[in-house]
Amino acid sequence: MSLPTSAPRTIEHLQKALRLPTQADAEALVKALPVEEAFRMYANRCLSAGSASEEALPDWKDVDAYLLEERMRKRVRLLGHLQTLEDVVAKEAFDRPYDRVRHASLFALRVMTFLKSDEGERYDVLPEKPRIKMAQDLAFDRAVRIMALLGYLVHRGRERRRELDRRRDEQMRKEGFV
Repeated sequence: MSLPTSAPRTIEHLQKALRLPTQADAEALVKALPVEEAFRMYANRCLSAGSASEEALPDWKDVDAYLLEERMRKRVRLLGHLQTLEDVVAKEAFDRPYDRVRHASLFALRVMTFLKSDEGERYDVLPEKPRIKMAQDLAFDRAVRIMALLGYLVHRGRERRRELDRRRDEQMRKEGFV
């Protein structure tokens, strides 16, 4: 469970990974309020306090398997009219604050909801070739793209923290604290 080497490192790589037509679309997706909010929650629980394992990012297959398991649980099926899958995963994530699979799953659910909305559907670009034969293939493709987005956001956050730390250290040296 680490940041995949294939995780997009630049906005251009993110654009290609998500099959978006332009880099401006990739930038707009990253700045979309639902995406920012979903990542803020993930980062607060999984990337805070400079933990040694902050680079850890679950594989999309683990996230998909967890979501399928939760979807099939009796409490979700019986209480489907009372609780959504997102509600159940949110509670599980809240109860286990540093569990990256649950928090990545919650991020994925929130981004999926956004991608299915009128505002977000322009970012949900399907493959050009008809290699997707079943709805499950579409879900897998979407999960891979969402985890690429999360990987990019984690990388960007880490780079921003490094830059802030570098500036702070530089300022401290100038002021004679070091």
